Amino acid sequence: MERYLVFARAEYDQPLEHRGDVEAAGDEAAARLARERYGEDWLEMSLVPVSKAYWAEKEAEEGEAEVQV
Repeated sequence: MERYLVFARAEYDQPLEHRGDVEAAGDEAAARLARERYGEDWLEMSLVPVSKAYWAEKEAEEGEAEVQV
């Protein structure tokens, strides 16, 4: 099973927004589950496997607290 981040937008001039996530055995199953869970009222939907996501973190400057996610 893989966890996928779900991003979607309803208009081209809108940014993709994180709608939630789904867990599925593969890409097609994830797409099907995302459509069921988040509906079809979007123009574009993108699914990103969490294992493929790269999280760029800002380096903490001296005196700043580092946030762990």
